Amino acid sequence: MARLSTKDKEKPFILIGAAVLGIIIQNILNSDFPWMTYIVEIGVFFVILAVMLPVEIKDVGSAFKKIKPTILAIIVNFIIIPLFSWSMGWLILKNYPDFWVGAILYTLTPCIGWYLIFTDIAKGDVAWGISLLPWNITLQIILMPLYLYFLIGKVIPVDFSALIRSVVLFLVAPFVLGYIIQKYIIKKKGRDYFFGNFKSALSEVKLWALVIVILSMFISQKSLALSEINKVGILIIFLIIFFFVLFLLAVFIGKAFRLGYADTVTMAFTTTARNSEAVIGVAVAAFPGHPLVYMAIILGPIVELPLLLVIAKIIMQFRKFLENNREAIPSTDMK
Repeated sequence: MARLSTKDKEKPFILIGAAVLGIIIQNILNSDFPWMTYIVEIGVFFVILAVMLPVEIKDVGSAFKKIKPTILAIIVNFIIIPLFSWSMGWLILKNYPDFWVGAILYTLTPCIGWYLIFTDIAKGDVAWGISLLPWNITLQIILMPLYLYFLIGKVIPVDFSALIRSVVLFLVAPFVLGYIIQKYIIKKKGRDYFFGNFKSALSEVKLWALVIVILSMFISQKSLALSEINKVGILIIFLIIFFFVLFLLAVFIGKAFRLGYADTVTMAFTTTARNSEAVIGVAVAAFPGHPLVYMAIILGPIVELPLLLVIAKIIMQFRKFLENNREAIPSTDMK
């Protein structure tokens, strides 16, 4: 059974620590550092490239060996969640527009890796989860401009040219370059090397590159005072509600559509786990001078990790309840 590594467990706390340290340094120095924007953009590009490198697009068709659960997962991730996140933000965060925007950005993008660990921990269908990866990454790239314009633009005005630039630079370009690099390395060194030593080293470098990015983001943001950090309580409430409502929705869908236990577990984690790295670059490029937007995105994983562990424990208690309602699976289904 998969387990969270020490690095995975510590990552959210390392990132939020980097954000707080950056804020402290900025308040001590109390000066603008516009040149650090270049460090942020280069660093974010590398981080997102590292996130997308291991995604194999060739698996995109295999998800539809399970047509019904795949369609349901796509509907929840790309229709229900954006509308639910915006609406809940209106109810809870409308007096904190920067947090509202950051929360929407954080919840928009499905995770493209971490959720597989929790799927395995709770004994879900990991193979189906892997086949959802290319759909999650492709659809979030395609739909991001629409989300930014129609949802986030209603909270904070978005410059359309900056919006397109951020999506192309920090989502489309890393996606394409990652695909090219992946094919090249596999051809030269083989799959075992790419998904073994190379992926492991890349993960380590990615974490510390992200720390540098976050430090630079907040050191360069003179507009954020230490006193504003005490507003994060309202954001934590938003995130807790978000994760548990999505968990309950997955259980309801699993029961109502007779998906069975393993598919319901995968549904639960592919719709609750989020991809914070993918939207940091978009936030920096599209919302300069709004550090609380960045804070909301960075705070997300520190709330997400313990809640996903709790959800994994809870959903295992529903096993008999969900297995008793499983319909017969056609022979074409992926096992």
